[in-house]
Amino acid sequence: MGKRDFIEEIKLIKSRTEFNSRYDLTSRLYEIDYALTEFTNYNGNYNSEILKYIPISTVSCFEAFFKSVIKELVDFGEPFSKNIVNFNQSKNIKLDFEIIGAIQTKSVTVGELVGHLLPFNNFEDIKSNLSVIIGKDFIEEMKNFDKKSVYHTANALNYDKKNRLPEIIKSVKETYELRHIFCHEFATNVNIDKDRIIKNYENCKDFLEFTNVIIWETLYPNSPETQTEMNLEADNNFKNKETELQTLIDFVTSNYEKLDDAFSIDIKLFKSSIQKWQKYRESVALYQSDKFKGGSMYPLIYLTSLEKITAEKIESLKNEFEILLRKNNYS
Repeated sequence: MGKRDFIEEIKLIKSRTEFNSRYDLTSRLYEIDYALTEFTNYNGNYNSEILKYIPISTVSCFEAFFKSVIKELVDFGEPFSKNIVNFNQSKNIKLDFEIIGAIQTKSVTVGELVGHLLPFNNFEDIKSNLSVIIGKDFIEEMKNFDKKSVYHTANALNYDKKNRLPEIIKSVKETYELRHIFCHEFATNVNIDKDRIIKNYENCKDFLEFTNVIIWETLYPNSPETQTEMNLEADNNFKNKETELQTLIDFVTSNYEKLDDAFSIDIKLFKSSIQKWQKYRESVALYQSDKFKGGSMYPLIYLTSLEKITAEKIESLKNEFEILLRKNNYS
C-alpha cells in the first residue's frame, strides 16, 4: 500500500464543503430534517430501507462536525494547540517536507491536519478526543455547563439537554451501532424501528447543538448575543485591525530606506498598491454581505469580512517586510 497523501485528502474534502467549518452542520441537518419530514408525511406504502439513511447520514454529520471542531480549537491557539501532543496519533505521524510546505503556505492548517487524522468512529472517540484537546473531561463539561443566556428559550433548551444527557448519549451510541450495521451488513433480519430511529436522530441533533454551544463558549466566553451587540463588536474588531494595519504601513513608509538594495521598494508603487487593495477589500466585503442587505445582520457580515481581509493583509505585509521589521524590533 502506498503512502497516504494527507494534504490531497484534506484538499478534496474542503472542495466538497461549502464553508469548511462546523457551520456546515446547520445546512446538512436541514436537508436530513427535510428528507425525514417528507418520509414521515408520506401517506402511501413506504420502503423501510430509506430509514437506514438516517443513522448513516447522522454519523457523517458527527464525523465532519467534530473534525471541524478540532480544527477550530487547534487553529485558535493555546491552550488547545499545545494539547495536541497528548494524542496517541502524534507519536505515529512524521512530518515530511510536503506537509510542512502545505502548512507554511497555508493551503492546509495544523488544525485541519490534526482533525483529519483523529478518528470519530464511535462515542468514545468523541469523548476522548474532545477531552484531550480542551484538557478537561468533555462530558463533565456538558453536565456542569451553566452559561446564562439573555434568551430564556436558550436557557430552557440547554437545561433540558443537560437533564436528558444520559438518554442523549445512549441515542448517540445506538446511532453509531446502527450505522455500522447498515453500512457493513446485509441486515436482512434487523427490525427497522421507525420511532426509535427518529428519536435517536432528534437526540443526536441535541448532542451536536449542545456541543456547538459549549465550544462557542469555550472559545468566546461572554461573547455578545444580541444582533446589536454583535454588530458593535464587529465594528470594534475591524477598527482595531485597521489601526494595526495603518501602524504597519506607516512604519514601512517611514523606514523603507533602511532596506538593503536587494530588498528596496518603490514607495510610490507601494502606496498605490495599498489604495488599490483597499478598493478590492471594499468590493469583496460588499459582495459577501450583499444577500443580507437591508437586514439586521448586514453590518455584522460586512464588518467581519473587512476585518478578515485586513488581518490577511497584515500577515502578508509582515511576511513581505520581515527583514525590515525584525531589524527595527517592530512588534
